[in-house]
Amino acid sequence: MHPTVEEQFPLIGSDTHQVAMVEQLQQNGQAQVASVTGLVFEDDEHNTRTLQSLNMMRKNRHFCDVILHVGSMEFHAHRAVLACASPYLFELFTTDDENKGSQRENVITYKLNGGFDPTALEKLIHYAYTARLEVNNSRVKAVYLAACHLKMDRVMKECTRHLIKNLNIENCIETRSLPGIARNKAFVDQVDAFIAKEFESVSKSKILLSLPCVRIEVLNQTRQEMSLVVGESLCQLVLDWVRRQCDDAINMDQLTEKTHLLYLAMDNSLQDCTELPSGDVSDTEIVQDYKKLSKRNQANPKGRRKGQLQPAKPRVLIYSRDIGERTEQEKETDWNLIAAAKVGEHTFMALVTISGRLATMSVMLRLNQPSSPSPVVTPVASRPASEEKPDLYCVMANMSSVKCAAGCANLNDSLLVCGGYDRAECLKCVELYDPETNLWDTLSSMKEARGRFDIAVVKGKVYAIGGSNGTTELATVEKYDPQEKKWTQITPLPLARCNIGVCDLNDLIYCIGGWNGQVGIKQCDVLDPVTRQWSPVAPLQTGRYQAGVCSMDGLVFAAGGCDAWNCLSSVEVYDPHTDVWTYAKGMITARRGCGLAVFKGRLYAVGGSDGTHSLCSTEIYDPQEKIWTPGPNMTTARANVGVAVIGSRLYAVGGFSGKTFLNSIEYLDEKTNEWTTFVPKLVAEERVGTVCLDIKQEIGIRLQSVDLQPEEENETVHVVGNGRVSHKDTSPVEETVLPWRKRSQNNSRDACQQKSNDGGY
Repeated sequence: MHPTVEEQFPLIGSDTHQVAMVEQLQQNGQAQVASVTGLVFEDDEHNTRTLQSLNMMRKNRHFCDVILHVGSMEFHAHRAVLACASPYLFELFTTDDENKGSQRENVITYKLNGGFDPTALEKLIHYAYTARLEVNNSRVKAVYLAACHLKMDRVMKECTRHLIKNLNIENCIETRSLPGIARNKAFVDQVDAFIAKEFESVSKSKILLSLPCVRIEVLNQTRQEMSLVVGESLCQLVLDWVRRQCDDAINMDQLTEKTHLLYLAMDNSLQDCTELPSGDVSDTEIVQDYKKLSKRNQANPKGRRKGQLQPAKPRVLIYSRDIGERTEQEKETDWNLIAAAKVGEHTFMALVTISGRLATMSVMLRLNQPSSPSPVVTPVASRPASEEKPDLYCVMANMSSVKCAAGCANLNDSLLVCGGYDRAECLKCVELYDPETNLWDTLSSMKEARGRFDIAVVKGKVYAIGGSNGTTELATVEKYDPQEKKWTQITPLPLARCNIGVCDLNDLIYCIGGWNGQVGIKQCDVLDPVTRQWSPVAPLQTGRYQAGVCSMDGLVFAAGGCDAWNCLSSVEVYDPHTDVWTYAKGMITARRGCGLAVFKGRLYAVGGSDGTHSLCSTEIYDPQEKIWTPGPNMTTARANVGVAVIGSRLYAVGGFSGKTFLNSIEYLDEKTNEWTTFVPKLVAEERVGTVCLDIKQEIGIRLQSVDLQPEEENETVHVVGNGRVSHKDTSPVEETVLPWRKRSQNNSRDACQQKSNDGGY
């Protein structure tokens, strides 16, 4: 492996290396001066004269040892000079020297590909010899791109500064379209902020209209819904739909060839109306005509649901902050809503990046009054249709950081999440989610960072058992007392291990299987919290780690996991009365890192990984029938997911999606039997006027919660219906009104998967 540029040539690369080298040379020079008693002469003009002489020799082609070809033009230069200015060329020349050894030619010719602009390259070569860069405004973008390719950071920064300073309505889209700009996050953020601020004017520019445009129409059942919609909320949902189409290998040309008619499905996502069930109240002539004209492939694309989903009652969706204020985990440069604006009474224009490519979306709301009578049973309206008002729903709050393989449990009807892994390290932090307020609170941190472990709650005390600190497996056990608000260490495990299964049964804590650094183990132990003593119990029949473990009906279940090489579908059941493990009916899908919990009297296996993909599928075990059946899919694939039951909800916490670590949570609602990231907003009372928004408790939908506060100076006030609500932040409260819908009998049973390596687990 070749030494890095900085190792071989410290002046090449970062400013830090350059400064360090200069300081070292100065110190060496001072030491030499101190030891010399004779003449000391420093020629202040030497560096300048040397560069001038080298530049003159370049122009006259004296001693040149390299020729760079770009298109039909060629540039003669000295390799040493170019290598000093460009780390890219330094690496190129060094590799070439090592490959050719003593056979190197006197003059080497390189043909530069990658779309180099000849004039831009000439400017950069001149800069390398003169330390001066003069570029007309029209050529700055080309010089920036060439500098990026050649890794000339100082030139890149100066070009970036110039482009930002000179951003205007006419050139901002062209600047945002620069190839590779996504790699310069600070640059992208500044350009995006300018576009968002000036988007009302930008949306009218000719260059914006020349971008690829995805045309969307979204069905609404009432005019009241249409009047309340705010663009950024709606456009974000549309972008989510576009992303799913691209995941299904649909390209930009296919997306832009026709207008797509969408409706909000029961899983809180927009769906193409070709998937709307026939005979539904919303299956009107508009939809039927669209189905006839659609060129949609009849075969189900990869990842697309097989079942059909129904829309029904109107609802209001609320964002609490501007799209641009999303967290680092939420925002992806390749899939980003840059700005949105209302360009017509019911029409919105958005600028987005679709798989890294700049494009626009034209989104129009379309009235689609339900047909009557309907052969499909729909929910009974809570008030006459003429008085029916949209309901208000908010997104569930995210955890403070991404977490994978964390410990999760129900603590006093709140969701407790301890430790976990966040890409780089295991965590000590502890968070508590209150479902009533949709807020997270921070509790005392554990004494030791740990991930790939689990927790149990017995008599109001929390026990964190084993796991890994990122370096080694742990045997330590900690107990948390909510009254004293602190963690204390208790008797350690008999054997250090991680990826263990933990559950409580009859006020005892069972530790099942795990990983000891070499293999999935069979060992099982039980802790008596009263005596604080561990005792061995019968070993598993199959050694397994990353298994889902929980207790039900006086038995301990261990489902799935991994034996060292293979994901398992097998399930073992432990009877503490006989101290024997027996095999039960195996799961449909082999999975490791799944969550296991008892919900509605049945056993739910949630998410996990099949060894290749993170899963969003679930399975349900009926203890009476003793069989597994497919359950509803989660909204997000989650491997090494934490689960807990609180009230009428089964929560799935964090995990690894196959691409990113997650800080989000979602829940399975007992009433609807669907997973969602939305919760009903209980009461949104107007503080300024006399209007009170009556929010009914129905089903949740994915968006961010808002706090309604008294109007203060400089607050942004947003109209909802006939009332006003104010948000204390300066970012706008976004609202979208889309339909509520009844659960379909043909719910999707296919496993939603994403490629993963389990995030390192």
